[in-house]
Amino acid sequence: MIKYLISLVHNNKDAIILDFFSGSATTAHAVMQLNADDGGHRKFIMVQLPEVCTEDTEAAKAGYSSICEIGKERIRRAGKKIKADIEEENKQIKLDGESKEVPDIGFKVFKLDSSNIRKWQPDDEKVEDTLLSSIDNFMPERTEMDAVYEIMIKLGLDLTYPVEEKAAAGRKIYSIGMESLMICLDDDITIEVAETMVKLHNELQPEIWKVVFKDNGFKDDSMKINIFEIFKSAGLDEDAFTTI
Repeated sequence: MIKYLISLVHNNKDAIILDFFSGSATTAHAVMQLNADDGGHRKFIMVQLPEVCTEDTEAAKAGYSSICEIGKERIRRAGKKIKADIEEENKQIKLDGESKEVPDIGFKVFKLDSSNIRKWQPDDEKVEDTLLSSIDNFMPERTEMDAVYEIMIKLGLDLTYPVEEKAAAGRKIYSIGMESLMICLDDDITIEVAETMVKLHNELQPEIWKVVFKDNGFKDDSMKINIFEIFKSAGLDEDAFTTI
C-alpha cells in the first residue's frame, strides 16, 4: 500500500521520502521495492524514537531491544531479498533482453546526540583543570567518524556522500564527496599532509573544495600559517580553510 501511495504522489524518481514515524521501516522497504520496479533512484529518511521492546514481546524474544533495531534489520533483509530476486530474474532473460538494475539498497544509521566537539565551559574554581581538559577538544568516548559526520552536517554536505579514508605522511585523511571536503583530525600536521591533500584535489577537481583540521593538530602557529599558504596557493578560498 505504501509503495502504491508513493507512486501516486511522487512522480519524481529521484524524490526523497521522509517518514517521521517509521516504526519497522515499512516506508524504506516500499521505496527500495518501487526503485526496483521502475528503475528509480529515490532515497528515504526514516525517523524513529528508540522505543524499547518489552521483555514479553515477540520482538524482544527474537533479540531486538528496540523498534529501531527491528527497522534496521527489516531494511537489511528487504534489500537482500530485492537484490536476490533481481539477480534471479536476470538469469532468465533471453539473449536479446535487457538485464534489470539492482537498486541502491545501502543505508546509514544516525543517532541524535550532543555535539562531539567540547565547548569552552571554564570552571572559575578549577581553571588549571579546565585548561588541561580542553587540550583535546573532542568529547571522550566519541569516534573520529562521529566528528566527521557532524562536520558534514555543519558544512551543509549531504550525509549520503561517500566517506573514504586515505593516508598522507602517516596521517589519516577523510575524503568526502570526491574530494569536495577533506578532514584531518590527527596531531602534528605536516607540510607533506597538506601537499598530499592538494594533489588529491587536483586529480578530480571538484566544484567545491573545503578542508578541516583539528585546531590543536598543528605543532605551532608557524606551521599552521605555512600550511594555510600552501592551500591558498593551490586555489583554496580563505573561508574554506577551517579549524575546530
